Amino acid sequence: MKKILILAAAAVALCSCGNKSKYAIEGKVEGANGMVYLFDEEDNILDSATVANGAFRIEGIAENPQVAILRDARDDGATFGAMLILEPGTITVADNAENPYRKQVKGTPANDASDAYAAAGNALVQEFRNPETSAERRDAIEEEYNQLTRTVMEQNRENLFGAMLLAQQLGYELSGQELLDEIAKFPAAMQQNTVLVKLKENAEQKIKTDIGQPFIDIVQPDAAGEQVSLESAVKNPANKYVLLDFWASWCGPCMGEVPHLKKTYDEFHPKGFEIYGVSFDQNREKWLAAVDQNGMNWLHVSEVKGFDNQAAKDYAIQGIPSNFLIDAQGTIVAKNLRGETLYEKVSELLAQ
Repeated sequence: MKKILILAAAAVALCSCGNKSKYAIEGKVEGANGMVYLFDEEDNILDSATVANGAFRIEGIAENPQVAILRDARDDGATFGAMLILEPGTITVADNAENPYRKQVKGTPANDASDAYAAAGNALVQEFRNPETSAERRDAIEEEYNQLTRTVMEQNRENLFGAMLLAQQLGYELSGQELLDEIAKFPAAMQQNTVLVKLKENAEQKIKTDIGQPFIDIVQPDAAGEQVSLESAVKNPANKYVLLDFWASWCGPCMGEVPHLKKTYDEFHPKGFEIYGVSFDQNREKWLAAVDQNGMNWLHVSEVKGFDNQAAKDYAIQGIPSNFLIDAQGTIVAKNLRGETLYEKVSELLAQ
């Protein structure tokens, strides 16, 4: 009898645990295909369900919160897609009047926070783009957007969306130590989530490339296939400062930086300024065409493997454009100099 009671208690405990981790995705999407598929971030299918009159339901267990993608086609032919966060509770997916392809996802803490953040952010973006918005107001909007991200992250440290904001929105601007400090503010259980585990690894590496740290050498092939090292540029007696620039031809913001790079290079190269560009292109022809067509007459290397690049790991690159300014002693003296800031910084240093 005692054994039976123990087994029964164990069964109840397992059931309770399963219920606490259970999620359901309920959707009503007009014009959806006959099947919906739930994918993880690696595009592996987690589950699927039939669609009847636009309605569907998927149930599962979320032992650990994770990002997933819902589409009504395995490959091409999807009429909609929705990013959602799998966590315990009922997640609803419905039509979005503002964007027919991207659906509205709500119903659980992380998904509600994501939806509200997107709405608030979109409102600020639309106001920023309004031709009648003054330059002064645009400056204020940028500050409001940055504050919105930080505020929402603070409000959501208990769920995955808060971790995602830190990793995807704030990770670029914070130093390695600042990232570690922010990660430490999340509950211990959330710190074990893959998002923060990976971010912590990145932050620990990022510390090695913070201002004041020595540069890490890079050796990659140039357009002719010759191996060219970053060290050869840094230790070249003609160079007082070398800008290590991570970019790609397919990256719009990267190409937007080219005029600023050219202006700084053309004026200060004769005075000891060099650029060592590392491309994250995957197409050799497009990489070289961008260099040639834009008159980017500095040092260029690439393994033509996208972000699957040792230099990306060594410098903890989370997004491009990214750059590091290195002095003749091999010390990183500045990071992520964008727009006119690059010209101003190099001008200041070479004037000393």
